[in-house]
Amino acid sequence: MSGSSMLLAQGAKFSVNSDRGCAPFIVQVTDLSGVHDTIAVNYIWGDGTSEDTLETHSYSQAGVYSIIQTVANADPKQDTMEIEVFDLYTPEFHTMNCKNDVGSVFIEDNQFEAYEIDWGDGNNEIALAYSLVSHDYGFSGTFDVTVKGLINGAQTPGDFANLYCNSTTKKLYNTPTIVAAPPVLEDVTVINADQIYGNLSLTISASTPMDNYIVEIKGQNQADFTAVDTVYGGNPNYYIENLNTADNYYCVRVVAFDPCDGQRTPSNVLCSINLQATAMDQQNVVGWETETMDFSAFLLYKNGALLTTLSDPDQRQFIDNDVTCGTVYQYQLIENTTSGGQSTSDTISVTAISSATPDPIENISATVAGQTVELNWEAPTNFVAERYIISRSTDGIQYNVLDTIMASTYTDEGLFTQSTQYYYRINYLDACGNVSAASIIASPILLIKKPDQALSWSDYEGWTLGVNEYILEKYEANGQLMESLPLGSSTEYQEDLDSNPYQFISYKIIVIPNDGNIEPVESNILDVVYRSKVAFPNAFSPDGDGINDIFNFESRFIVGVRMKIYNRWGELVYQTTNIDQGWDGTVNGKSSPIGTYIHHTELTDDMGVTFVKTGEIVLLR
Repeated sequence: MSGSSMLLAQGAKFSVNSDRGCAPFIVQVTDLSGVHDTIAVNYIWGDGTSEDTLETHSYSQAGVYSIIQTVANADPKQDTMEIEVFDLYTPEFHTMNCKNDVGSVFIEDNQFEAYEIDWGDGNNEIALAYSLVSHDYGFSGTFDVTVKGLINGAQTPGDFANLYCNSTTKKLYNTPTIVAAPPVLEDVTVINADQIYGNLSLTISASTPMDNYIVEIKGQNQADFTAVDTVYGGNPNYYIENLNTADNYYCVRVVAFDPCDGQRTPSNVLCSINLQATAMDQQNVVGWETETMDFSAFLLYKNGALLTTLSDPDQRQFIDNDVTCGTVYQYQLIENTTSGGQSTSDTISVTAISSATPDPIENISATVAGQTVELNWEAPTNFVAERYIISRSTDGIQYNVLDTIMASTYTDEGLFTQSTQYYYRINYLDACGNVSAASIIASPILLIKKPDQALSWSDYEGWTLGVNEYILEKYEANGQLMESLPLGSSTEYQEDLDSNPYQFISYKIIVIPNDGNIEPVESNILDVVYRSKVAFPNAFSPDGDGINDIFNFESRFIVGVRMKIYNRWGELVYQTTNIDQGWDGTVNGKSSPIGTYIHHTELTDDMGVTFVKTGEIVLLR
């Protein structure tokens, strides 16, 4: 009977040192089956390892595992137990100092059931999640405070479950007194103006580097401050997020506090700035809302440069009249306080608008190049030209639109630049769709030859300050510059053909402006072929007196000659191809009789043109 009872008591059964722990977690099993040593007892650990008879196992990964004990020849044959393994997790906490050499730790964590606090002076204690624990050091100093998470709160920190749980160490600066002076809020800046995700950036100057702060805020038109967060250890920078900074301003302060006795010392108050900019006709209206405490000045910036300084704390608007239609302007407002604090708005952008008629184009350069006229002009200085409208006329009265372009240059092609006077007018559309006043009229130089062989050209039009001088350039047939003649304000030129050795000349007028910032323009090129000239005497007297002894001709631009002389019976008495050699009145060395002779002269000029001159000659003695 006792043997039977003993047999019934036997079966699969075991216990563990802990069913929870931090990785790596070493599990120690204790066999409670009561079977004889000759009966095999095996364990499956549930993490993929093979079955074995060991009674310890290490888990390196977090998770929930089932340990299965199998006992041969037993009833029941298997027993199962679940364990949980946790990842390493660093507990969150803050160290704070109190007066009279007392330090505090705030456990800002709930990942563990309990926490071990090592105060760094040989003292330890257990704390719960989200708890504030104080410790009297009895003397001042800097201490390394370590907080370790405990899996099972009822167990001691040295239990298996807690052996490998993470810990964190922070400095605690313990002083006899704290918050001796109030903190200073140095700066409040609106990071972005948004109805939902607006942010404020705070810069805090700590009275001591160990102070703890409560950040407090009140919205526009609210009477009381509300705590936002606690800042530990005198952190100089803080952000308040998810505010409606697009429509509201907020006032902020920081309060240094003693966590042990609750003493509070508030800072100065700074209020954010809600800046708005509205485009009106030819002006931008910049307005803002805020509260001023120890006001010193408002500084309004435009495109990064200081626009104006305002000394009235109640001023809430500034009108900027110096704007150009279509231009984007960025404004930012800074409030300075007498105590050195500063509040900075977000940067607000606005595009200027206008209904005013834009200023006209003042200078247009029109230069002739072959059968085209090339135009370029100065962009307006006080307006933004979106598109230029090019118009042309041939009488200076009726204008037709040629094109609408973006650039400030234009080439008008396929023109009769040798014979037609052209006139140009340029308007433009500004960024607001306003059409400018009509520009100055631009008319390129037209160079022509008059019936009397004189050169004449039109006055250049297109420059506000007018023409300084005209320069006439002469070119040979091969394009080589022969001469450049300054002619002042004259618009005519007569070639001196007696001194001019060229039958063919290309002419061009260069126009120099009075405005030194404008490049010269050019006229059309005029090619001129001057007529050759030949003059024959009708008598000569080869008597040796040195006067009119040789029959020859005077000419201009003649390069070739074939002259023949006949007597009254049609007999050839003389011929030559030498342009410089005439007839001396002899035939075969003998003087020819007095009488009338006929010359037949074939001439060729510089341009290769051949023609014939004939006439009677009277030979006298």
